Amino acid sequence: MRPARPVRIVVVGDAGVGKSSLITSAATESFPEHPPPVLPPTRLAHDTTPEGVPMVLVDTSSRPEDKASLELACRNADVIMLCFDSGRAQTLRRISEAWVPELQRMEADVPILLVGCKSDLRQPGQSLQQMVLPTMTKCKVIETCLECSARTLTFVGEVFYYALKAVVYPMAPVFDMQANDGAGALTPFCTMALKRIFLMSDQDKDGVLSDGELNDFQVHCFAVPLQPEELSGVKTVVLKGLQEGVRKGGLTLPGFLFLHTLFIERGRLETTWQVLRRFGYNETLHLSQETLEQASCPRSPDQVVELTGVARQFLDARFADFDKDRDGFLSQSELDEMYSTSPSRSWRREDEERVALHGSSSRGLSRQAYLLQWAYKAAAHPQAALEHMLLLGYRGEPSALFSVSTPRRQERKPEAAKRGTFQCFVFGPPQSGKSSLLRALTKPEEATPPVRSSDVQARDGSRHDCRVTAVVPMQAEGAAGDSRATLILSEQSAADTDRLTAGGGAAELASCDLGVFLFDCSSLRSMQEALHLLVAVTQAASNSLPCVLLAAKDDLGMSQDVERECAAACASLAMPMPLNVSLRTEDLAQLQQRLLALLMQPDPAVPFTPSLKAAKRYRQFMRRAALYTAGGTLMGLAIFGLYRTYRASIASREARRGEGLRGSQEQRLHEQDLQATGSR
Repeated sequence: MRPARPVRIVVVGDAGVGKSSLITSAATESFPEHPPPVLPPTRLAHDTTPEGVPMVLVDTSSRPEDKASLELACRNADVIMLCFDSGRAQTLRRISEAWVPELQRMEADVPILLVGCKSDLRQPGQSLQQMVLPTMTKCKVIETCLECSARTLTFVGEVFYYALKAVVYPMAPVFDMQANDGAGALTPFCTMALKRIFLMSDQDKDGVLSDGELNDFQVHCFAVPLQPEELSGVKTVVLKGLQEGVRKGGLTLPGFLFLHTLFIERGRLETTWQVLRRFGYNETLHLSQETLEQASCPRSPDQVVELTGVARQFLDARFADFDKDRDGFLSQSELDEMYSTSPSRSWRREDEERVALHGSSSRGLSRQAYLLQWAYKAAAHPQAALEHMLLLGYRGEPSALFSVSTPRRQERKPEAAKRGTFQCFVFGPPQSGKSSLLRALTKPEEATPPVRSSDVQARDGSRHDCRVTAVVPMQAEGAAGDSRATLILSEQSAADTDRLTAGGGAAELASCDLGVFLFDCSSLRSMQEALHLLVAVTQAASNSLPCVLLAAKDDLGMSQDVERECAAACASLAMPMPLNVSLRTEDLAQLQQRLLALLMQPDPAVPFTPSLKAAKRYRQFMRRAALYTAGGTLMGLAIFGLYRTYRASIASREARRGEGLRGSQEQRLHEQDLQATGSR
């Protein structure tokens, strides 16, 4: 993977160790007899390395007066080459005594390479390893040590290529050099990623990679198959280093991890990184954004993301794979094993405490609860759901995992497909029983009421707001086939309600399919507060939110005052009377069916609030005004037409009369002319 910009390689070290000569030799392929004290930044073209990444080589000065420019260069570096003179032991000692502490003070969090310049001046009989071993042992931040000679042009280009690879194929994310008492080991994230890759490549799920599976893996990552002798050589190398690395003629997971450890220890990080990137990982060993964008789910607020049949089939298979004891539940240890390939759990601790799943118990997650968990994840956090499905080993087309429901307005047409996931917001005054009801919906067999959400205490002892979200399955009575639905009921606190009704919650309320307003049926004040919330929330949702009132604690009975005032309010709002609810199992099952019926036919459940009445009166007034205006306009046009007709008729009569007068005058003149002629 190429960086978006040139890699900046900063060369530091004592004066006279050969920094400027090294840079000049790399750029010109010739040795400068009299190099300048400090070179300007030197750019090497992208075609100088197989990766095709350009490099900028930055020379530095070790003079005290240039300390500020040195620090600036190191802070902007992608990799630092720490140079010493192979012919002067003092320059090597200063690496651990001065330079490494100085770089740590600068907080230079980049790869550091130790480079021995002037290798042609090293004392005969002394190896590079003997020279640098004490320094490398003491300075764990140094990744590797290289040696070169600018005068003889020995290993000059390779030194900078290794520096480039330290950036393009970084060691820190995949290998911890200080682990195992300095022996080094794969990082936890790298181990998780390679384990996922192994499990995805183990097509027959027998715990070993056969020759065929190894070849498929090789072709997938490198587009080149392995020859039989190469396959045999790989297994021989692994078997020599790790007995349990090979079993049944195939490579085991420990052997697969051991092989990549060898690659890294031998400086072949590009091999491991190519494997990781081919399976969608980025530099932090999380799935890359490009991988996750393959299944983007653009949607409007009134649409919901749902699992497809492909996703359910994949999740069913994952459940079966990790339910080792075949008891129909995923225990905590089985869940830990399932998510052992993921840098983060798909189900966070706060989700475990806040979201109640129907079908979960002390034994773990049932298959139903497991699928409900993923349905909730898809609706609430679709990109995170996609990421964790890919981390679980899904290899198909990511876009096949999710579907987006049609907009709610189109969905209400009789022939339109209906969504299978519904989101309900549960409102109510304090101590109305919201948390108890939601938890009872998920575990109706438990008679003991849960604690209130405000009383929940975190694992670390601190108190926090833990609003309950219940996720329950539903199916219409008498329905056959795949008519399942998932109902997500989210408890809304007083702060949530204030936020939603303050003016900025329209988009969030648009995602709600049904507003549930709960009150204590034995308390008149509780009922009044619930009605106030209903009106405020409905108006904030542009008077389009279907709502239902629930009278909780029905076993205590509803007083006459509450019933009388509630009936008047419901009549005013054109709503049915509240549904009576207690925590008895049969009542809860009936409640689910009633909620489902409202979700399927939501229009009659929209309250006729005062603002909606005012809007309706305004629309009626505007319609009347429009009718009056149209009528007046038509009448005016008719009168104007009659007037024009009248004027035209008058003009016609005047014209005819004028023609008659002219004819009479002409006749008289003619007669006068005749008389005058006769008299002569």
